[in-house]
Amino acid sequence: MSFTRENRFESRLSPTLPRRATAIIELPDGVLMTASAGGRFSLPGGVSQRGELRSQALLRQVRDQTGLRINSMLYLYDHITQHNAHKVYLCIAQGQPRMQEGGARMTLITSPDSEMDVHVESRAILRRYAKLRSEEGPKSDAVRAILQLARYIAKMD
Repeated sequence: MSFTRENRFESRLSPTLPRRATAIIELPDGVLMTASAGGRFSLPGGVSQRGELRSQALLRQVRDQTGLRINSMLYLYDHITQHNAHKVYLCIAQGQPRMQEGGARMTLITSPDSEMDVHVESRAILRRYAKLRSEEGPKSDAVRAILQLARYIAKMD
């Protein structure tokens, strides 16, 4: 999608719809999920601040929530719901995940259909990601290449 088309798409969204950056961080034992105390698990990320690109918000939010540093990311797709306009990125992160906020929780999920209490938007994003991984095509090839790079980096750490 070209920059121009993306801007036209963004301009059609409701101005009150929160613009969220969402990270898929795939670790050897599953995809990283976070939750506030007593809340549902969701993918790391958050809403961008005024004047902040969502990719910048993602770097900040993942660091704040998990202590991880993202060193590479691949834009996957937009996921629009009635509550959020997500830009979803596949991320390679370095470090050991550690909860940074008091009372928050973290887990790994191996399937979008897990019985864990996962937020409906995150579950839909994970289902779409699983489908993308299983398809053939340039975007799926890029996802597999990024995951291979992530495994290589993990061995070097």
